[in-house]
Amino acid sequence: MRPNPIPVIAAVSLLFSLSLAAQDDSRYNLLLKSGPFIPQKNITTDKLDQFNRKAIRTTGKTFAVIQFEHIPAASERKQLQEAGIELLEYIPNNAYTVTITGSLNASLLTQLKARAVIELSPEQKMQPGLAKGDFPAWAVKITGTVDVWISFPKSFIYETVVQELKAQNFDLTSSIYKDYRIIGLRVSSARLR
Repeated sequence: MRPNPIPVIAAVSLLFSLSLAAQDDSRYNLLLKSGPFIPQKNITTDKLDQFNRKAIRTTGKTFAVIQFEHIPAASERKQLQEAGIELLEYIPNNAYTVTITGSLNASLLTQLKARAVIELSPEQKMQPGLAKGDFPAWAVKITGTVDVWISFPKSFIYETVVQELKAQNFDLTSSIYKDYRIIGLRVSSARLR
């Protein structure tokens, strides 16, 4: 009796299509220093309303990452700007750090082929060693604290950033690079863990 080739062909086809689907998703790998990950598609009215409600805002602005299905063209960038979304720095693949003034609009983001809005965790924003508690000896000047340099988006004003940091009990150690949007802070090592 000869084996029936139909189930074998079907199984091979299924494996091949799953392999292609996995490869297709890899083009959305967000490459961060903390490690790559593929953000879940979340451009829906419900998800964006939830983001708009919980986003922490300073002077009406919040910071996030938006990933697109393709890199926005100049006309699309203009539409984003008019909607209060300022593209800042590119992150592979097809993503930008952004500052958002106002609320996100699902229909506009869908029209512009956005696939995900990501609110980065503190660990995703810092150097991996700091997130793991591996503090370089030169950064520990006072036991229990770590001296760090932080950068902030160009859409935020230095004075506002310093005011917010002081309100959260961070000690400013240096402002010599403030024109480059980089400032030095002394942070409790417990706050970095």
